[in-house]
Amino acid sequence: MDNTQNNKAGKTIEKRLWIVACFIFAIFFLFFLGLAYLSVQDYYSDKLFGWSSLNLLKEQNDNQCKNCVHRKIDGVLVPANQAEIYPVAVIIENHPEARPSVALAEANLVYEAEVEGGITRYMAIYADGRDIEAIGPIRSVRPYFIDWARELSAMTIHCGGSPEALAILARGEVLDLNEFYNGDFFWRDERILAPHNIFTSSKNLYQYLENKGITRSVLLSWQYKDDLVLEERPRSGEINIGYKKPDYVVKWLYNPEDNKYSRYLANEQHRDLSGKPITAKNIIIEYVEAEVIDDELRLKMNHIGSGEAIICLDGNCNKGKWKKLTSAARTRFYNEQSEEIKFNTGTTWIEVVRPERDISINS
Repeated sequence: MDNTQNNKAGKTIEKRLWIVACFIFAIFFLFFLGLAYLSVQDYYSDKLFGWSSLNLLKEQNDNQCKNCVHRKIDGVLVPANQAEIYPVAVIIENHPEARPSVALAEANLVYEAEVEGGITRYMAIYADGRDIEAIGPIRSVRPYFIDWARELSAMTIHCGGSPEALAILARGEVLDLNEFYNGDFFWRDERILAPHNIFTSSKNLYQYLENKGITRSVLLSWQYKDDLVLEERPRSGEINIGYKKPDYVVKWLYNPEDNKYSRYLANEQHRDLSGKPITAKNIIIEYVEAEVIDDELRLKMNHIGSGEAIICLDGNCNKGKWKKLTSAARTRFYNEQSEEIKFNTGTTWIEVVRPERDISINS
């Protein structure tokens, strides 16, 4: 009797072990079958279409935004209620002692222009609603920055300004937030030597707008298009911008894989404080004549009217024109056939350059 029970128990255990073994085998079989499927899919998609399964997945995710529209500041597809978030245009310092800047890599649109003595300054525009804990360091504004912000219906964020700029703002025609009179919306980092230590945040800026009852702007968008397909992009490209002083010399290197340009400043890759590289989908070189107007070497720029430009996107740079008919008009860019440029969606950098500066472009 005991032997019979022992035999039955042994057979039961053996049967259970066999079931467990089959189950484990099935799991491994399905796992390796899945790997084989992905490998074959990648192989044939690369051979036939020039994309990998990762690119295909990205494209499928992009297409899931069914009822989206182009965000007006940069053309990125977003839900309709996020397309016209009020832009804020922050004047950010570029002095070597103020580097690295904070959150410059998060801007949707950036202007760079000379201010005085050959140094340059940024106007970084944010209009996507992200929570950015710190932006800066913030410095003084110039009249041409005000007009570029005005064309975007943006609030200009600054700490003081040139006499001409402050006179324009005093007329009350442009929305601005000056740290001199609104210190509650800024802070000074005591660990950093003044005047390179003034910062704000997106929360502070949109709190100020909310206090004013402002939620939407009237922004006339550029035209946008799809990126050039990978197979048609050039393998490399380089843009060199010779601002007057070596500490401000800029280089942009094109990467065909993501169709972006990476920025280099004073021969080093340009990153903000977070370590995030500065990149852009479109680079515009806007030639603007300027003249020194005072003992501080401040400039008067002829930024209203029209002039020459070089427009770089998809790895290609072409000559064109810029037009800004009034201080409030949106700057438009055209090719040599007078057709308005259609930009890639994403961040654009506008490098405002005096005609006497050296520019070189290599493909």
